[in-house]
Order: sequence, then C-alpha cells, then structure tokens
Amino acid sequence: MKKFLICATATLFLSACGTGGGSGGQSDGPKAEDKLSASVEGLEKVEGFITDIDGDRVLVNDIFYTIDEETHFVSVGDGEERKLEIGDLEKGMRADVYHTGMVARSFPGQAHASVFVVPKDGLSISQTEAFQAFLEKEGNDFVLLGKPELGEETVKFDYTIVESNETYTVELDVDSHEYTKEPKSE
Repeated sequence: MKKFLICATATLFLSACGTGGGSGGQSDGPKAEDKLSASVEGLEKVEGFITDIDGDRVLVNDIFYTIDEETHFVSVGDGEERKLEIGDLEKGMRADVYHTGMVARSFPGQAHASVFVVPKDGLSISQTEAFQAFLEKEGNDFVLLGKPELGEETVKFDYTIVESNETYTVELDVDSHEYTKEPKSE
C-alpha cells in the first residue's frame, strides 16, 4: 500500500509539472507579429481601400498605384508574408501602400507602389467585409478622398461620386455593416 501511495503521489506531482494549458505545446499567446521582408524606411505609408483595379494600376483612396516587377506585392497575416498577383485583389480590400511620396497631380493622383500590402489580420478582414458591403449597396463609381479613419469599431471616410461631383461623409460600422451618409458641404 505504501508503494501505491508513493507512485500515485509521484504521478500526481509529475503531471502537475507538465507544459500546462493542455495545448499540446502550442502557445495561447499572441500570434507572431506580421513583418515585411522589404524595408519601408523613408517611404510614405497610405492605408485605405481598393476601389478600382485597372490592369497594373490599383486605386487606393484617391491615388492610382502602379504595381510592377519592382513592387514588393504581398499579403501579411498570422505571422506570414504571402506573394500576391493582381488577380488576387478585389474591390473593397484593405490595403497599405508604401511609396516615395512622389504623386502626379491629377484626379485621382498617380504614383508607383514600392510596397503594396493586403493585411489579413482579423480587424483588417472585418474592415474589408464592411467596406465591400458598403460597395454592394452604394455602387463603386466613386473615389475616396484623403485617408479614411480606420477604427476598431467604425471606418470614417469622405468620397466623391465621379459623374455628379457630389461629396459625402460616411461612418461605417465594422461589425453590423450599417452606415450613415451625409452630404458634405464645400
């Protein structure tokens, strides 16, 4: 009986010294940080949404970015970087674009994308889904003006309808996809 108690105590003690959490050695902590393999030092960053794709040009907010063989063109998420092609893009996707700051003065503007990133973290995916729902309801013949405010709960942006030159301010709920749209006075 003494041997049984010693064995039972030893087994209990050793099982308490395991890796814990019952996760089979996998961490429940934050996922690996998404890092780009390309340097963005000295480049201007623009965060926004894709509203048009025209060949090798992608409209993000109010600038058409040219994507070519020199562009570091990827998605990032879950700690991994994945190479992209133009065919992988969809209207309404969140995008982070890094460029030299040189933008041709036209409407929309034009620039070369040095680094073009489609973020695939949970918040960016939710923002993409909300903005794509907005596009379904409102159509897509417009240009975002400036940089949208990308919040965890809402996305705020101004846009102009190209044909009528009407400008609106929108506040879009990331979870419900509901939005308010107000005409913007000049």
